[in-house]
Amino acid sequence: MDPVNLALLAILVTIIAYLVHHARKVNQYWKESNIPHVKPHLFIGNSAPILFKKLTHGETLKSICDRFPNEPIIGYYDFMKPTILIKDAEIIEQILIKDFVHFADRGFVIDEEKTPLDSNLFVMTGKRWKAVRNRLSPIFTTGKLRMMYDLMADCGNELVTQMEGDQEIDMREILGRFAMDVIGSCAFGIDAGNLRNSDNEFRTKGKKAFEFGFSQFAKFIMMTNFPNIAKKIGISVNRPDVLKYFTGIINNTIKHRRENNYQRNDFLQLLMQVQDKGYVEVLTKDPADEYLNIETSSFSTEKFELSNNAIAGQAFGFLAAGFEATALTMMYTLYELSKNLDIQEKVRKEVQREVMNGGSLDFDAVNRMEYLEQCVKESMRKYPPAPMLFRVCTKRYTLPNGLTIEPGQPLQISVYSLHYNPSYYPEPEKYKPERFDPDQTIPSCAYIPFGNGPRICIAMRFAMLQVKYGLAKLLFTYGFRASLKTKQPLKFCSRSILTAPADPIIFNVSKLKV
Repeated sequence: MDPVNLALLAILVTIIAYLVHHARKVNQYWKESNIPHVKPHLFIGNSAPILFKKLTHGETLKSICDRFPNEPIIGYYDFMKPTILIKDAEIIEQILIKDFVHFADRGFVIDEEKTPLDSNLFVMTGKRWKAVRNRLSPIFTTGKLRMMYDLMADCGNELVTQMEGDQEIDMREILGRFAMDVIGSCAFGIDAGNLRNSDNEFRTKGKKAFEFGFSQFAKFIMMTNFPNIAKKIGISVNRPDVLKYFTGIINNTIKHRRENNYQRNDFLQLLMQVQDKGYVEVLTKDPADEYLNIETSSFSTEKFELSNNAIAGQAFGFLAAGFEATALTMMYTLYELSKNLDIQEKVRKEVQREVMNGGSLDFDAVNRMEYLEQCVKESMRKYPPAPMLFRVCTKRYTLPNGLTIEPGQPLQISVYSLHYNPSYYPEPEKYKPERFDPDQTIPSCAYIPFGNGPRICIAMRFAMLQVKYGLAKLLFTYGFRASLKTKQPLKFCSRSILTAPADPIIFNVSKLKV
């Protein structure tokens, strides 16, 4: 063999040998730490079910948790990244709330200049996250949500119009168009028209942003396993044409409003106010706003800047959090109501009662619908949109089992496993809205579809308002029954990071007689 080729072969063999040796060493991490774990595969750890499309990420974590029913802390190998897996509500409360300072970040590292649409509250870290979170929190107060309700109502009226009477239909598509219209109106300041025209560019680009094919899956693995390398080379799960489109919408809308002195009651207008003043005014306080933890005293003491690209990133973050997740929650709630007609009728009577009392489906009427909210919460328990939460240790910490972890150590919280724990939810497979009756007590971190603590979803109440309003509009006008065409039991899409169905969920829809 040629000496050059022989040398290259030797180098290649050495590299492979080193990688195998390193992978074997990594796979001993939890054994050496004396932490319960499932034996990992070389290079792919415990992620084989995800990689080979057998299970979703959430189902994979739950299956591991189920193998250790009495262990609150488990070792997990996210490919070649040893990760702590938590499923106990008390320990989760420590991580998310009591000892938050030790777990303030989610572990994503992004470059705001290279990938502006990736720059949002979900991935931001440290002081930057805290400053932005505090400035944006007033946008989601009760007073601001009330101001934006009319924009949402316009979309709801169009939703009912587009249903077109009796039919057999996959509701996911039309609910997705409704959710995207709401986000388009409230976050991007435009009439996206998705319900009227499902093929328009806003809908097409929005759906493309959430297509989680192999390349997006590979990028996500790169960002979660090698975040610093991903940042250095500017990896983004968002496609360039999607980035360009939504950034262009925001920049053009901001330019139009400034040049024409035009104002509108939406998120974008409030973001522009943050850009101009450094804060959003909080005129009235409501007890329901407490979860936002707004520190108004810091508004005048901290320097704060928000560029157009940063505004675009936040608006796109609202789209990411509020489009697919809310549409899925509405769909799963309708699915459970279509199988439990007595519960559906009880919800409908509540909606009818509120409409009769107020004469219309206004902001206060929707907020008063307690039983509908219980149904939505139970749907989010059974089908949590995000089946896991990500955290990373930011300050040295000792877990209750005595394991001391250093900064940089990743953790994942199995929301799916937590929500099906019979200790918190007897008969977890059953759909029982009464679990969330005001008289019932659930540990604070046994139910976390929106997370909890300082990093709880900032738009939680907006999302709940949108879901309840959309469902109330539909149930007031239509009846829903489960179709035999829906495959049972439900299976979930292994390529989605959300709890999305693998197959269409079909409904028999009938218009109610007035």
